[in-house]
Amino acid sequence: MRIYYCPALLTLALALGACSGPQEAMSVEVPVRTDPSMISETSTDLGYSVQLDEARVMIENLEFVYAGEHHHVASWWHRASELVVPTAYAHPGHGNAGDVTGELRGRFELDWLAAESAPEWMATLLVGSYATANFVFTRANEADGILPDDPLLGHTAMFRGTARRDSSVVEFSIFVDAPEGQPLVGASFEQAVDESSTEPLGVRLLTVDERNDSGLFDGLDFQALDEDEDGQLSIVPDSLDASVTAAHNRVLRELQAHGHFEVVTTRGD
Repeated sequence: MRIYYCPALLTLALALGACSGPQEAMSVEVPVRTDPSMISETSTDLGYSVQLDEARVMIENLEFVYAGEHHHVASWWHRASELVVPTAYAHPGHGNAGDVTGELRGRFELDWLAAESAPEWMATLLVGSYATANFVFTRANEADGILPDDPLLGHTAMFRGTARRDSSVVEFSIFVDAPEGQPLVGASFEQAVDESSTEPLGVRLLTVDERNDSGLFDGLDFQALDEDEDGQLSIVPDSLDASVTAAHNRVLRELQAHGHFEVVTTRGD
């Protein structure tokens, strides 16, 4: 973790007349990684027990949003950061709980169940109390380091696992395509960040949205969708089967709900 007063941004802030002292420019760099701790066997509304073996989502530009009243500092961050690195889209967090005052720029594959250790990225956040996080869904391409034979290529998300109900066992693969540039706004990030913050932030996938008790795979009748009864099911966005397309769209709607994601402080390894 590094604490610093960014000279370039501070100069811009002073030029804009937006800060009365260097403390308003104080920021910390905090590691960000995936946190798989909330992924476990879950039950759906149709009585299936679902166990995930793979869960991957492509996003870009993770933002962190202040809680409460920090408008002077937040305004400084937004104007200064816009001059240094112009934003390609409107910040969706303004007016959610506060202003965007922390960012992790770039494109990232969130892989919660990877065999290897999760990568870490460095986010920059102003000191203060935070409420929520935002990001943008995107689709995986080879420039992201996705191999040509990787099934995630061209998709926003993929989930592999097993669904069980009574004697029925279905191994499934679900590929999800969100509209390019679709924002997700308001994922929980209730955290105070200060000069001593060192522990990584973990991005969690929640298979159940506890706000409305809605599961990521609710409404999917895996056995009925497995029409040839071979115990193998692939749900893709461009299927000619209307029931499969409907299943994809249902998962997509759930995935776009901010209650399926949260950011928390995790213990460093």
